[in-house]
Amino acid sequence: MTNMSHDQNIERSNRVEQALKIIDNTLNQYGYIELSLPIYEYYDLLSDTVFNFSDESIIRFIDRHTGKTLVLRPDFTPQVCRIISGIDNITLPFRASYKGTVFRSVEKDRGIKSEENQTGWEIFGEESMHADMEIVLLCNDVLKNLGLSGFSFTFGDTVFISKLKSHLKERSEEIFKTVSERRIHDVKKILDTMDLNPDIKSFIEKLPLSFGNIDVLDDLIKSSAKFDNEIALRLQIIKNLFLSLKEYGIDESSLIFDGGESKGLDYYTGIHFEIVHENFGAVLGGGGRYDTLMAKFGKNITACGAALNIDNLLHFPICSANVKVYDYLVLGAENFKKAIELRRDGKSVIFVADKNKKDIFESSYTFKNII
Repeated sequence: MTNMSHDQNIERSNRVEQALKIIDNTLNQYGYIELSLPIYEYYDLLSDTVFNFSDESIIRFIDRHTGKTLVLRPDFTPQVCRIISGIDNITLPFRASYKGTVFRSVEKDRGIKSEENQTGWEIFGEESMHADMEIVLLCNDVLKNLGLSGFSFTFGDTVFISKLKSHLKERSEEIFKTVSERRIHDVKKILDTMDLNPDIKSFIEKLPLSFGNIDVLDDLIKSSAKFDNEIALRLQIIKNLFLSLKEYGIDESSLIFDGGESKGLDYYTGIHFEIVHENFGAVLGGGGRYDTLMAKFGKNITACGAALNIDNLLHFPICSANVKVYDYLVLGAENFKKAIELRRDGKSVIFVADKNKKDIFESSYTFKNII
């Protein structure tokens, strides 16, 4: 683990605080209510609701009072769903947000952190595409308000993939594994052994390279209409989403459709996306629609949401100029009462009994006034 100096720790804390403040303000503009979530959950609750859940990826322990297995939360969404499912007569659509740390077990020498700071938001009970649009627009607004540019949204769609898989039957998993890995030659090799409609074969062969903007969707719509109108219609819906997002201010060049994206089929139920940056290798965040997850908690409510990785965002020069400024530095034991009075008057105050530490505190913090 890398040792962080005192100054670096303070700087990072200030940047996180500023980032979360900007994010909270943006969430308030959209009407989201922040939920307070526990740091652990019961193993049984999460094992059937967390995407990519496995015993190897979680940190667990035994509750000494009940004997049940507890887990440090690896994902926020199931916790949010559990809380929402317990609210009687909830007014839908309901908007919830959260922030905190998720945990996972990792090998120490892999360079991956076991803790990840996240903030996210979910919409429950809005079936229309307006919910999907709002989630993406909110991500865009948050990142813009943080001062970040150069990011893009890469979309996949489980409805599109599921409809296409129905044509491939027992070879569908094998084919889409090679498609998602961009193994063009292997895709063709498998298809050549199958008795398929030539138009379907041609369509599948182009998927590994079907990565781009609205022109890619236009090509896929035209090609799929030759063998399945439902697939063409679904792709048209995604194109309409792109056009709407463009109309509402998102740069078209940052909206990317990945025809070969087939991850998350056991979690997402519709459009889903990852947020990436041209100058950074890791994912900044992501989200999508998961309309069947709430049913596992006893309520048949649609849902979609997104989350951002705060640690990855801090790799960029955002929020670094917003140094925390205190109203007063109050020095000397005789001024302790004055410090209390100023705080009660709504001022931010750091009190130091030893006057000789004035220079040290002036170099470490920023003050408007010094007494």
